[in-house]
Amino acid sequence: MKLVLIIDDDTRTAERLAQMLREDGYAVEVLKDGVDALRRLGASPLPDVVVTDLVMPGASGVTVMLEARRKQSHVPVIFLTGHPELLARLPMKLDPEPIVFTKPIEYDELRSVIAHVTSTTAI
Repeated sequence: MKLVLIIDDDTRTAERLAQMLREDGYAVEVLKDGVDALRRLGASPLPDVVVTDLVMPGASGVTVMLEARRKQSHVPVIFLTGHPELLARLPMKLDPEPIVFTKPIEYDELRSVIAHVTSTTAI
């Protein structure tokens, strides 16, 4: 079973998304902010995909992505954000590029992307 790590300070939305992903056969962990995510990334098992908000208290989604990729260089990262323009302002090139969904998201599209990235990555 593939593990999806969801990080979002909007816990109600994150829990609903987690419920739908569980119904679709994924193992899911939900964390409320970037600090919790950084702690979690220090433990096993590592996630097969990271789904994170971009703007959160404590540590940003970019910080979470960098730590996840430090642990596992090509882990797929999906940003769910109301501020996609912030990624364009980053002073670094992200490789591989994260996938970005602008809130509100379409669940079927997200599910399709998660299915694709978890089927094409050997973790």
